[in-house]
Amino acid sequence: MITTVTLNPAIDQTIIVDKVVLGTVHKVRIRRMDVGGKGINVSKVISLLGGDSVAIGYLGRENKRFFEDFFEEYGMSHDFVLVDGSTRTNTKIIDLSEHQTTEFNEIGFAIFKNDVEELKAKIRNYQGSSKYVVFSGSMGQGNYKGLFGEYLSQINDHNKIVIDATGDMLLEGVKHSPFLIKPNVDELKSTFGLESTSIDGLIKEAIIIKQKFGIRWILLSMGSEGAALISDDMVLRANAVKVEVKSAVGAGDSMLGGFIYAFDKFGDAKKAFKYAMACGAAAVTTEGTELFDKSLVMDLYTKVQVEDMSALYFEI
Repeated sequence: MITTVTLNPAIDQTIIVDKVVLGTVHKVRIRRMDVGGKGINVSKVISLLGGDSVAIGYLGRENKRFFEDFFEEYGMSHDFVLVDGSTRTNTKIIDLSEHQTTEFNEIGFAIFKNDVEELKAKIRNYQGSSKYVVFSGSMGQGNYKGLFGEYLSQINDHNKIVIDATGDMLLEGVKHSPFLIKPNVDELKSTFGLESTSIDGLIKEAIIIKQKFGIRWILLSMGSEGAALISDDMVLRANAVKVEVKSAVGAGDSMLGGFIYAFDKFGDAKKAFKYAMACGAAAVTTEGTELFDKSLVMDLYTKVQVEDMSALYFEI
């Protein structure tokens, strides 16, 4: 089983317009509301592919029904700590003319000591039966310095820890020598103060970070440039699969979901990397964080081309 932890979930509101012009009235082509939150998105993909996943974290009591209806519809296991207030709504404005997304993210509910202790207990409970525990996204109001590390400390085997976070959370997380981290280029550079302008340079710096903190895998998302998968003795590169892009929202979460599902099922890094690329490509063909079809993933999987570039970075 794979447990995902979403500390600050959201309802994703996606609004699509022809062109954004500030100070004017816009005609909305499409508006949709989806269950969101990075860890929840990872669980969505794992469940879609047929894997066993449970989503935990925090949810606001006032609008919990929106989430519970979704989990029931898609048969997703869940066990959230309910807190006072409403789960936040994140609004994404997609400009079709520029292929740009502008986001307005609310802060969300606040958590308190009793909420924190209840979630810690759930993490301890689920980590025992989980192959991996995935921590994704940001932390909301009520968190304090070191809290993310406290959550991670509830897990008795660092090889179960998967992190998709940035900034202070990622800096705290790597101290626990996680199994995998999944930054994008901007997150890697800003979190660790990297200055490389080339992909080759970033991969070399990522290898140093991986070795310094004892991270087993780095799944580096590079947007239109594709992605790289980095380990102690392997660097795989894959170009992005060409698809019609409707929205990039949730693509990174889908990549991570595809990778961790396939690595758990097959134990093959290259195959898991191809699943990651296929799921990421499938995600951008949908509007907002709408769930895609498994058949699309399997079709895109056949189109993923992976290049082993290990010899450029390691003595083979």
